[in-house]
Amino acid sequence: MVKVQRVSAGDAALLDPESPEWDGVRGSELALNPTPITAQPSQYIQEKWKETPYGVARSVTVRAAHNGERLYFHLSWTDETNDKAIHDTDQFADAAAVLFPVNGDAPLQSMGSLQAPVNAWYWRPDIEEPFSITAQGTGTTRRTQDPELGASGMHSRGAWRVVIRRRLDSPDAEYVSLAPGVSAKVGFAVWQGSSQERGGLKSVTLDWEQLEIEA
Repeated sequence: MVKVQRVSAGDAALLDPESPEWDGVRGSELALNPTPITAQPSQYIQEKWKETPYGVARSVTVRAAHNGERLYFHLSWTDETNDKAIHDTDQFADAAAVLFPVNGDAPLQSMGSLQAPVNAWYWRPDIEEPFSITAQGTGTTRRTQDPELGASGMHSRGAWRVVIRRRLDSPDAEYVSLAPGVSAKVGFAVWQGSSQERGGLKSVTLDWEQLEIEA
């Protein structure tokens, strides 16, 4: 379970991964596993990677807070290499995402279904602004710019600390809409660029976690 603590801090403080405002927010260590090879988007990837290790990150520590207007996720995970830029075609950047079912019980491992889509808030250190991603099944991801999304990341001492945030509510039916006092579901994903992880090659919570937003 991930509990979202109500705090009175402002946006600038909560968007800082090293802000002391996060010291009083309890963290939950969640197990991560490689996305199943059968859930990869193409037969080519399934064949190429079936004997190659991926999904290197095995856990992520999640802290969550809201100030009545915006929801913040503070993610931290071990990563000895700081892959913050892409300089060649065989290089990939580190990344992280927070995922939600938009309606109903969307299957997480296949990135939703036609009837039950998934919405993800996706951060990468080499992108100026995070993306909102929607998907209705394996291989259907679509990136859009959401002006309400923001993120900040810092790599030090062999670990990433990243904050991803967005307004709690959204008028767009493709995006998840939340509110203080409600329960929802959430998932998390991490990509390690040094292991050439990208797309469906990632570490992920294989099942949805319960999300409890303090009123």
